[in-house]
Amino acid sequence: MNLQFLEDLCNELVQPGCERSSILAALSDAELQDAYVDVSRQFGLELVFGVYEHSHWLSDLLVIGSNLGPIHASQTAFYAILLELDRRGLDWPDVA
Repeated sequence: MNLQFLEDLCNELVQPGCERSSILAALSDAELQDAYVDVSRQFGLELVFGVYEHSHWLSDLLVIGSNLGPIHASQTAFYAILLELDRRGLDWPDVA
C-alpha cells in the first residue's frame, strides 16, 4: 500500500452511496490482509503525530488537537478494510 492507494480509497469512500469499496473488492485476500497491516500502522503513526504536535488532557481523556484529517482518513480506510475482511470471512492479521 502506498499513500496514493490510501488517498484513492478515501476519495472513493466519501462518495455518496458508496456501500462497498470497489478498490478493496478488487484486491486478493492476501493483498487485503496486507492492506490491513499497512493501514493499521499508518493509523497508529497519524495518532502519534497528532499527540506529539498538539494534545492535552481533559479530565482522564487525551484530546488530540492536530493532524485530524489524516487521522480520520486512516480510520475510515481501516474500518472499510475491516468490513471487507468480515464480508470475505477472513481473519484479521496480527499487526506487530
